[in-house]
Amino acid sequence: MNKQPLSLEGATLPFWRYCSGEQQVIEFDSTGCECPLPMMNAMAGLERIARTGETLVMINGFEPQGLYERVRGCFAWRVEALDERRVMVVFTACDGCESHDFSDRYCKGG
Repeated sequence: MNKQPLSLEGATLPFWRYCSGEQQVIEFDSTGCECPLPMMNAMAGLERIARTGETLVMINGFEPQGLYERVRGCFAWRVEALDERRVMVVFTACDGCESHDFSDRYCKGG
């Protein structure tokens, strides 16, 4: 897997782009980041995959429950525990999600 850096508007953390099989993937790691950084970066990535059809991989220190509620119906996701301190959330866009409002990138906690 050859990860390449990706410049993404609205992102405050490094993003990477790579192929997994035939799927184009973008990824970021917000492990250890405090609110609102995980939400801000997830929304930036989700806005991109809504247009491109890529998959978004979010590595985080916890499941982003507030994010799930914000994007339910527009994105599907699956969660995998990487270890006792990190989870991987893999998002894919549903049909029609490109019209979703991505402007609110802050979590309720910050």
